[in-house]
Amino acid sequence: MTRSETTPYDDDRRAYTREALARLVLSEAARGVAGSARELVVTRHDTYCGPGGRAGEAAQLVESAEWTLAWAVVYERERGSSWEEIAGYLGIAADEAEKRFAPGLALTPTSRP
Repeated sequence: MTRSETTPYDDDRRAYTREALARLVLSEAARGVAGSARELVVTRHDTYCGPGGRAGEAAQLVESAEWTLAWAVVYERERGSSWEEIAGYLGIAADEAEKRFAPGLALTPTSRP
C-alpha cells in the first residue's frame, strides 16, 4: 500500500496523535516481550522442547526486546525527547543513538524496526 491510498481505519487513526499511536505500538511490543519471557518461565513442557530449543526461545526474546527498544525510541522522539536525552539513558553517544535509531522514525505501526 502506498501512502496515498486510504484505508477504512484512517478516521480512527486521526483520532490519535502520533505520540499516542507510538505509545500504543510500544505497549504492544512490550506485551510481546512479556509473553516471550513468560514462555521461558514455564518448565512443564521442557521434555517436549528439542535440544537447543530454549536457547532459540531466549534468542527470540532478545530480538523482541530489540524491537521494543526501537519502538521506545520512536515514542520518545514523538514526545519530544532529544537524541542526547535518549542516548543518556542508553549509555551511548547522541550521534550513535541517532545513527542507530533514526531509520526507525520512518516506520509505520505495522512495521518492525
